[in-house]
Amino acid sequence: MASPPTTEPPTTLWKNRDFLKLWSGESLSLVGSQVTVLAMPIVAYLWLHASVAEMGVLGALARLPMVLFFVVGVWVDRMRRRPVLIWSDVIRALMLATVPLLFVMDMLTLWWLYVVVLVMGVFGVLFEIAYRSYLPVLVSPEHLGDGNSKLQLSDSISKAVGPSLAGVLIGIRSAPLVILVDAISYVLSALCLISIRKREDPPAPDEGGSMIAAIRAGFGWVMSHPVVRPLAIASAVYSFFDIGILQTLYIPYVIDGAGVPAGWVGGVLAVGGVGAIAGAWLSVRLMKGAGPGPTMFWSTVIGNSALILVPLAGGPVWLAIAMLAFSQLLVGLCTQVFVVNNITVLQSATPRELMGRVIATIWAMGLVPAPLGALVAGFLGQSVGMRPVVLVAAIIGAVVPMIVLALSPIPRMRELPQAPATA
Repeated sequence: MASPPTTEPPTTLWKNRDFLKLWSGESLSLVGSQVTVLAMPIVAYLWLHASVAEMGVLGALARLPMVLFFVVGVWVDRMRRRPVLIWSDVIRALMLATVPLLFVMDMLTLWWLYVVVLVMGVFGVLFEIAYRSYLPVLVSPEHLGDGNSKLQLSDSISKAVGPSLAGVLIGIRSAPLVILVDAISYVLSALCLISIRKREDPPAPDEGGSMIAAIRAGFGWVMSHPVVRPLAIASAVYSFFDIGILQTLYIPYVIDGAGVPAGWVGGVLAVGGVGAIAGAWLSVRLMKGAGPGPTMFWSTVIGNSALILVPLAGGPVWLAIAMLAFSQLLVGLCTQVFVVNNITVLQSATPRELMGRVIATIWAMGLVPAPLGALVAGFLGQSVGMRPVVLVAAIIGAVVPMIVLALSPIPRMRELPQAPATA
């Protein structure tokens, strides 16, 4: 059956019904996921009496699927994105629903929780790559930045609202039953995706190459592109030193090194959430005003420089709290500005047939170094002390990405790059 006739493309995303369906479903799912972020460890620790070591296994299994990024990128390029998104939501909803069901039946075990978080992680990676690759199908190039901004705004708000909602719900009902909220959110997300009417073009014909060759093609394209390559390298450095080392030691350092009372740590982190919401709102305005390149470069300079305030925080408690809160505000704001512009540049520059692999490569380079950095943080923090490790990590993780971007064409890039006609 032929597609219904169309007149003119939507002039704003508020008139793009298919995007609004994607955005609504993803927003509901993000809030539900933040509920599970708090509820799942409580189920393991308080209800199933997991030890500290077993809690570590639970966290590791949740992150283990990150190694699948490269493989998933190839799969996504060989399939239509919308069915992938729908089935990822459905399977995650079913897996989460088993937790309250088995709890009510008094059959819930820690081993089953391991299976749940592992499956959730696998389909979470699959959804993330397909979802970033699907946005250019629904949104015209001139609206990509606005679309990414709205989606990142939902992510920022969910991180502020979700844990609070989880706390209230857990106070009313037991944590295993609260997880049902997340399962329902995935069902609603799947229904929103099912209702999208725009037809998606079939994937490019499979050339019959091996998985390794397909992965190499995506990685090779990233490393050969004059704009995408420095973004990938800067993300990898930031991931290792700042996400891996600095964030691992952040809370113990803030409490023991900077002398901030534990009760104030949550407030300090909450300021970062406020900055993230503001950054998601400002991102497209800055992109249109200054251009995507200068916006990414200066958000990196300002946000990374703010990280150096962390090892410098000290003195009177009020001063340490003020420095850390100001750092969180700038980092939260600049991170969202950078992420929205970064994703938009990737989606604009990448050929459609390589979209999944390129996004998977960038995500892998931006996430995989973090666990390695966390291991280094634990070893060095124990052997030489937290303050010197935090100081060195903050400086290297801040300065090196600035240098990488400064030596690239990015600071002078006023317009979005265009994808070549063929890969």
